[in-house]
Amino acid sequence: MDNIGTTGIIPCNCLGNYKRKVGSTFLRVKGLVANAEDFAIWKHGQKFDNLIFQKVYWKEMMEIFQGPKILDLCDPDWLKEFIDIADIASLIDAITCSSEGLTQLVRNYFPQKPVYFVPDRLNFKNFPKPRGKHMNRARRVVWFGFINNAHETLEQLLPTIEKHNLSLKIISDRPYTKEDGIKKLKKNKFIDYNEDTAYTEIKKNDIVLNPKSNKAFFKYKSNNKSIIAWKLGLPVAENNEDLERLLDPNERNSEVEVKRDIVNKEYNIEKSAEQYREIITSIRNQCFLNESCRKC
Repeated sequence: MDNIGTTGIIPCNCLGNYKRKVGSTFLRVKGLVANAEDFAIWKHGQKFDNLIFQKVYWKEMMEIFQGPKILDLCDPDWLKEFIDIADIASLIDAITCSSEGLTQLVRNYFPQKPVYFVPDRLNFKNFPKPRGKHMNRARRVVWFGFINNAHETLEQLLPTIEKHNLSLKIISDRPYTKEDGIKKLKKNKFIDYNEDTAYTEIKKNDIVLNPKSNKAFFKYKSNNKSIIAWKLGLPVAENNEDLERLLDPNERNSEVEVKRDIVNKEYNIEKSAEQYREIITSIRNQCFLNESCRKC
């Protein structure tokens, strides 16, 4: 593959539009930069040959930058914020998306624009040694993520958690205190999310809870919680039936054994670096064929 130069990634919190830590930036930006020398977090005044706008809708920079430009999407932000996604899409060369559902949605919007599925992948260097073999009936379950997502997802599993007297740990940006929700559970613990310790805290449990929802914003979410769990040696419960089944240690061991191999093969962040290099090369090749294009 031709040398594509250095690619700068503009993370979504660089312009002040996100004051909190963002999971997608940790996975898709920091993890990538830590494993690929030709990718770097964008800085004012530093020269880059290519740019990736990670959930950043910075029209002025898109207009003036002369080089391949990729918009990286992790959520359909335009569904809940005033973002002219059509105008933004006209200024970039390709779009990447973190889930298959979001990829298809964006392809429906822009059938003439190159849209690629680049999964959330993991920086394996950050992970502790996986949990060992599951031996006993499950007692501890964990949910992690932004707490505003719990109201739509976690509540689905509360009946089974209470039925089996399971200890629930919530690792999030703030406690979950919605009336008639978590307050009714006798065994629950909140831990403030910390990028440096989150994986170690998750690993202490028996099952990761990652319930799904087909409502609006949630159905476009990536599977990053599940792949994190499998990398740590934990199974994933997406519904009450899963949770009931995974109480059995044999069921947990069977799932982990299969999923761990998939994660190790398909979800190393180095594969994302390869994908982005291929996308940028494709942009440059298309630009070369287009006589009116002079930016590359």
